[in-house]
Amino acid sequence: MSNTQTFIETKEYKRFAEFCDACIKYQYMGICYGLPGVGKTLSAKQYARWDYLEKQINYEKVEFIDAHADEKILECHTLFYTAPPVSATKLTGAIHVIGARLNIVKDVYRARIGEKELNTSKAFKGINLIIVDEIDRLKLQHLEQLRDIYDQHDLAMVFIGMPGIEKRLARYPQLYSRIGFAHEYQKLSKDEMHHILEYKWDELGISIKREDFSDYEALTSIMKVTNGNFRLIHRLFTQIERILEINNLSSITTEVVEAARNSLVIGHN
Repeated sequence: MSNTQTFIETKEYKRFAEFCDACIKYQYMGICYGLPGVGKTLSAKQYARWDYLEKQINYEKVEFIDAHADEKILECHTLFYTAPPVSATKLTGAIHVIGARLNIVKDVYRARIGEKELNTSKAFKGINLIIVDEIDRLKLQHLEQLRDIYDQHDLAMVFIGMPGIEKRLARYPQLYSRIGFAHEYQKLSKDEMHHILEYKWDELGISIKREDFSDYEALTSIMKVTNGNFRLIHRLFTQIERILEINNLSSITTEVVEAARNSLVIGHN
């Protein structure tokens, strides 16, 4: 299986993107919540173009700035930040650093192509959205830091967390009064699971034949095991690939699926 996997735009991702667009349009705070593994973080990173952007801003030396940047860097206007699992005393500074690094890379690229406008000294210049993942980890004083960033700059902010976070944030009226949208990230639908599983079969170089009962049975088994959980599908197929290689098999059967399932620790989803 390729390490670089194709991102599949599900209906739920499109709803998430529309939710982020609305937050930007009205410069609101928004809450996105959902069960673990349904695709919240993956969708947020896709929306922020984070796989591309993170490589640009994580330069180690000044001479490496703009080493791989292209015109896409100027289209990046969203910051993605994962709340740390420990004390977030440096939260504001960490987010400022991400914004400043992005604008430094943009300015170096602009200079290379002959543009004169520079934003290096302004961490949030050109930023229209900050997405904060794992918001459940933060305490009131850290949420207040985020509110301060929101109040001081003309941008939107999206918080991502577990179900119930919307009720917890409602306890903080000064913050909650700024929240304009809430979005519950749902599990994959049956049709979307069929679509994604066909991609997974292709990634393994195997053609799925729905008219073949063995393939149909394996597909049904995977759908039952994963129950619409995006992350669990990826984890299960990692084990399926390993079992196929070890046993020199060329097809996915219910026996392979069961062996893969037994290799995982699967909770309630």
